[in-house]
Amino acid sequence: MLSKNVELQSTPTTTIASSGFEFDYLDDVWILNRNVTVNVSFLVQFNDRLAEDVIDTLVHYAENHSAHHVSNLAKSLKLYLMASDTDSFSEHGFLAFKSSLSKKNQYKLSIVRGFLRQMRYLGFDENIDDNVYKLTDRWTIPGNEKGVAVLSLDPEVGPFSSAEFEAIGLNAAHKFAEGQLTTKQYATLQLFKATGRRPEQIALLKVKDFSLTSQYTGTPTYVVQVPRVKQGGFGFRSRFRTFGLINSVGQVIELYIEEGIAAVEYQLDRKLTPAEINELPLFMSDKTIKSLNLFSNADLLQFFKTELSHITSAGLARLLISATNKLRIVSERTGQFIHINPYRFRYTLGTRAAIEGAGILTIATLLDHSDTQNVNVYVANLPEFAIEISKIMNQPLAQYAAAFAGKLVEDEREANRINVGATRIPLREKDCDLGSCGTNAFCQDYAPIACYLCPKFMPWANAPHHLILEWLIEERNRLKDDTDGDMTIVSINDQVIVAVCQVIQLCKDYNNV
Repeated sequence: MLSKNVELQSTPTTTIASSGFEFDYLDDVWILNRNVTVNVSFLVQFNDRLAEDVIDTLVHYAENHSAHHVSNLAKSLKLYLMASDTDSFSEHGFLAFKSSLSKKNQYKLSIVRGFLRQMRYLGFDENIDDNVYKLTDRWTIPGNEKGVAVLSLDPEVGPFSSAEFEAIGLNAAHKFAEGQLTTKQYATLQLFKATGRRPEQIALLKVKDFSLTSQYTGTPTYVVQVPRVKQGGFGFRSRFRTFGLINSVGQVIELYIEEGIAAVEYQLDRKLTPAEINELPLFMSDKTIKSLNLFSNADLLQFFKTELSHITSAGLARLLISATNKLRIVSERTGQFIHINPYRFRYTLGTRAAIEGAGILTIATLLDHSDTQNVNVYVANLPEFAIEISKIMNQPLAQYAAAFAGKLVEDEREANRINVGATRIPLREKDCDLGSCGTNAFCQDYAPIACYLCPKFMPWANAPHHLILEWLIEERNRLKDDTDGDMTIVSINDQVIVAVCQVIQLCKDYNNV
């Protein structure tokens, strides 16, 4: 158990997380909400004086920030201790931590630096040498790379292709009609497919959030009030955004609600009151349903009003994945069963909206963003990139073409071990380097375009290959405009685009992304 000095142990050690959950900050494990449990037992590895300040700062984060943010902070602090092999925040420790991180994980250094700055802001920095701040403040640290999966139309984690998305809807309808999908599974799939909402938003829905109303369109329309979850400073189900549903989806949800009420009433062996039905979570775990008869009538309504009565985000994701896996849809891009995660439906919604010509503000509203700063991440930075790549990658057998013939290497150091003095391959238009040449022979091919089709090319596993993908699509669109759409010229680099997408996928596999 974490410990503080004897004087403080006589005072209450419980506090309230931003989610409303109470926890004891001297416990080894903090339960911050129904989804997030943070193990902080490792904090005792800091020296005694610093450990107390670190705990106080982490408590501040737990009280004022999201549980997931606290979890990420704890993981990064633990990683710092392991990599630095020290019990303090020191110059040596941060230099060792920095050198241990790959390029794609450099953002974790930024997380710990931010924690350090918060300690200084809160006045918990008396046990940290000022030189540590001077050192870390000088660093320019790249952020966590976003949008690459969507930009490259990654067949595993990016948006579904049109064929895949349509097959999900069609097969799900058939399987439900044949009794191979339960109403709960079908409703889950339909909600993700129709709304593109985050798992936590759907997990927090209640029966009262659904209605058939003429308020918005003048004719009866199914609508759902979806809780907002990424707007800081607001509590459990305190803000909502209205989302319309087509009749076929609304009718499935209506049927599922009826079945859900019946299942709870069967477990309780009594009818639910109107107030209980209103507060009834749309999704509850089987374990929770079985425990409902342990509550008195008065306590049951209060339980329904709490976050604890709702299924966890992970539990809902498992429900979605199991439902979609039953469809056994083979991707035309991989030749394998489609890979499912909840966010693929979100990426698909944004990308399809962009393809249909929706503006940035419309897409931000559709994806429930408070502003437009992150919309580009979900729609592949520029919608036309996704559209053009989709056309190329959806050509027959495009994914199976042996476009990339080179060898992926970790970095320039590995390339030089293979070919001493290997020439760097730059993308001058984007001011970056992409890999190394595996031969010292004279070459007149146009780098870096020809490189991706050359068996001697050694792309680096952490290079920004998505930038050449952007540039190639920009060039494709320019050629389309300059040649009045002459596809003989426009498609001249399509094989290279396929190769770059393959390299991006190899990098993801290499880095276990």
